[in-house]
Amino acid sequence: MQVQQRPQGSYYADRIARVIFLLCAILLVMVIVSIFVFVGTNAFKLFAEGGNLRDFFFNTNWDPTGSGGAINPSYGAGGLILGSVVITLLSVLIATPLAFGMALFFNEVSPVWFSRLLKPLIEIFTGVPSVVIGFFGLIVIVPLLQNLVGNIVGNHQTAGYGWGAATLVLVIMILPTITSISIDALNTVPGSVREASLALGSTPWQMMTRTILPAATTGLATAVVLGMARAIGETLAVSMVLNGHTIPSFNQSPFNIFFQPNVNITQFIAIDFGEAYGAGRDAYFTLAFVLLAISFLFVCISRYLGSRSVYK
Repeated sequence: MQVQQRPQGSYYADRIARVIFLLCAILLVMVIVSIFVFVGTNAFKLFAEGGNLRDFFFNTNWDPTGSGGAINPSYGAGGLILGSVVITLLSVLIATPLAFGMALFFNEVSPVWFSRLLKPLIEIFTGVPSVVIGFFGLIVIVPLLQNLVGNIVGNHQTAGYGWGAATLVLVIMILPTITSISIDALNTVPGSVREASLALGSTPWQMMTRTILPAATTGLATAVVLGMARAIGETLAVSMVLNGHTIPSFNQSPFNIFFQPNVNITQFIAIDFGEAYGAGRDAYFTLAFVLLAISFLFVCISRYLGSRSVYK
């Protein structure tokens, strides 16, 4: 039997396609590495010029250009880092159970036609511009918090701004992301697992909580990590509802600190970086490198969790 040979032109087309794909992959890696090198090189200039690593992470006085009237600039980013960590963790703690509940509803409870109707809406909502959500937070969430906590804090004008409003805005932003990925994670659990659980006498609720969720743990954990990565890097929407210039004094109740104008990393980078110069500009590069390192860590964690999937 004679084997039909491939045309010579097809062979060259495959070789060209492989070279193009290889160049695209190399270009992508070079861009990512270049970003790390560029930001990192400028970030570490701050410490070469006299900045103190301990003060940067644990001091809360951030005035890199001396605009606050100080003789010497201050590079204490502890308050900014604390703000980003607090609103990120709180938003994830609130959004995660809601997202898991919605994912279970779509996969295990709701009719098929209803799930097909709402799932595309969730995916569309994932792509809503952050400025729209920030505007919603500024018009709806901030006045609502002013009315709810204004009497307690003692200032109706500023009570709605701060970490509380930023946390709620981030919940709205990351909830569709975590929900969408969680739905895909639950879909990977084989139907035989559900049938086996029900056959052993489990109720539908026991089947969902004791069988489906544990079986999809790695995928669900990946959803949470990616939600955290989006939350900690969000800039515009959070800046619109923080409305602060310095971190509040800690010589007051935590409730008051939570519901008054406050700060985080991305807010200062977005507002002040364009006017910074010299060592102050390097200080903002250091903040950017901290965010970049945290985001990269989240991506590595999500990739690790994805590689340990129960069902291949």
